[in-house]
Amino acid sequence: MMNKRIELSAGNPHRCCRQALLLLFAVGWTTVAAASEVYTWTDESGTVHYSDTPRASGAMEALEVEEIYRPGSADAYPSPASTPAADAGVTPEEEPPAPLSAAEQRRESIAGERAKRREKQAEMEQQCNLHRQRLEQMEPARRVFYTDADGESVRMDDDRRVALIEESRAFLAKNCRG
Repeated sequence: MMNKRIELSAGNPHRCCRQALLLLFAVGWTTVAAASEVYTWTDESGTVHYSDTPRASGAMEALEVEEIYRPGSADAYPSPASTPAADAGVTPEEEPPAPLSAAEQRRESIAGERAKRREKQAEMEQQCNLHRQRLEQMEPARRVFYTDADGESVRMDDDRRVALIEESRAFLAKNCRG
């Protein structure tokens, strides 16, 4: 057996690396290009064939395919029968939501508390407006009339009117701004 020693550094040391990279790029590019074409032909018995390699002889048609199956990507488009929801007999619309992380739970809790505060604030603002309206109606008038349960107009006595005015002033002072 004959010993031969190959010196890479004798010429250009980067030439070998460039050639290897060029070869890898060419092989990778042709693999991707070949994977994006599908060939189809019909044989003598009328059966239609599809293949990713061209036919050795005879007429065929090349089809450009944008989205095709690639090895290792079978789980990219799972069949409905293979999903966990299908195994449990649950349709995708009925599938229970995924459990939330601690951070997501905290964000939802904060959002819920904020919504409750806003709702309570809106309710309080509505009450303040009702008490302001009551004061506008009762303070300047000595005689206040209201409609009773029978639909008759009845005059409110002065003691009741003063008590309602004081109640509204106290509520506004305690709960409302301006």
